[in-house]
Amino acid sequence: MKARVLIVDDSATVRADMRGVLSAAGFGTTLCESLAVARKALSESEFDLVILDMLLPDGEGVELLEELRRAPRTAHLPVLMLSTEAAVMQRLKGLSHGANDYVGKPYDSAYVVRRAHELTQVPEADGTPRLVSAGRRRRVMVVDGRIDFRHRAADALRKDGHDVIIAESGEDAMRLLEAQPVDCILLDLEMPGLEGPEWVRAVRALPATAQVAVVGLTAGFDAKLISEALAVKVDAFCSKTEDIEVLRAQVRTELRRRAESEQSASGSMATPHLPHHSVAPIAPVTHVAPVVPATAAPAPAIGAGHGSLFDALVARCGLSPVIAPSTMTRACRKAGVEPQLLTPALLARALPSIRDMLHIFLDAQEAERRIQSIQALAESPGAHSLGKTRGS
Repeated sequence: MKARVLIVDDSATVRADMRGVLSAAGFGTTLCESLAVARKALSESEFDLVILDMLLPDGEGVELLEELRRAPRTAHLPVLMLSTEAAVMQRLKGLSHGANDYVGKPYDSAYVVRRAHELTQVPEADGTPRLVSAGRRRRVMVVDGRIDFRHRAADALRKDGHDVIIAESGEDAMRLLEAQPVDCILLDLEMPGLEGPEWVRAVRALPATAQVAVVGLTAGFDAKLISEALAVKVDAFCSKTEDIEVLRAQVRTELRRRAESEQSASGSMATPHLPHHSVAPIAPVTHVAPVVPATAAPAPAIGAGHGSLFDALVARCGLSPVIAPSTMTRACRKAGVEPQLLTPALLARALPSIRDMLHIFLDAQEAERRIQSIQALAESPGAHSLGKTRGS
């Protein structure tokens, strides 16, 4: 019996393309152009997978996603979200509300088919079992400020069957890492506005990404930068001036090493694995200092040090210490409030913006619990004294 896929997208072109590639792969498809039509289809039929666009004429796809997760009949129905690569906030919102995965537009049809096989547990056309197929797929993040390079690298990496996540800034990348783990990060170490080694240090401080493979991208050979990057455990380097196939090969090498390390670790409880640090041929290197484990604490995030009331807000928001200060800073400024001047009255004014931000990262119940705690902070006598102290 064919696995049935519900495709919900307002673009007739996307719907037709999805139907073509999925039908050719052996799936049955039902097409919907709006939330209303999708709700009707779901009430009348059973499906094995939903491919859901984030933005539809009569609302956001996440509305339907929330309804699916609340209903016992569809609580575990796999959902694959669609949106533009640049829509970082939409991606985070979908993942935080229970989407199984995300595909960026323009999407790779072959990758969509592969994920459909994996999410519905239907074997590949060549008979490859789902778990073996899923084991070959890795998720790679490209962090680079230049759109042309980001997409050129992403196109090359998708040829190897990788799911590629694009981030145009270190801040966006960190927020995505909070919601979606990756196997490898390609990072432009010289990107304007980003201290590459310090950003890597923050990534290494997160338990979920402490061992992720990191390939540093540079425009040329900078001994000081490479030395600093090695000190924070960047695994390999590649020049952006090289042919893109060199980068593709470097990623394959690092993922293979990581897979071999995982297999070795699972088969033996001997000494912990120390990552191999390699340098792709960006320039001759005759002497490289030994890699020294980083012992310094992560660099203060944006917004840190604003004062005790802001610190209390950060402590109560429920987000990771790596992203909490910068996220709360953005929420305050969205409400027209400067974090360094935060008072109880200004905190109360910023609550709606803080609530919106928390709903991106936390589930609805946890977000509201955190908001109540922050609201109590704004109303407590201690908070008033903090505000007076800072203003005096």
